[in-house]
Amino acid sequence: MVDAIKTTINRLEPTKGRATESRPATAGSVPGAGVPSADSVEVSAAASTKSHMRLAEAPPVDSEAVRKIKDAISRGAYPVDVERISEALMDAYRDMKA
Repeated sequence: MVDAIKTTINRLEPTKGRATESRPATAGSVPGAGVPSADSVEVSAAASTKSHMRLAEAPPVDSEAVRKIKDAISRGAYPVDVERISEALMDAYRDMKA
């Protein structure tokens, strides 16, 4: 569970270092000239709508897993490793600050 939290946090954080695309130099070209300083992406309306429809079809949450966890918590049978959770939260905090 803690690993899932870390994975989610890593997916949400922006990339800290971007790989640069290697292009062959042409005669008379100036390095870096004409190269945009930021990346941009355009998503067509059709692709955007299709993505929204696919997400609306099924929830991104495993309802059965959630039900089992809720049942275990209500019975007092869900194992909670407070030390592990605390460490994961502190690691995530440190990563965000770095």
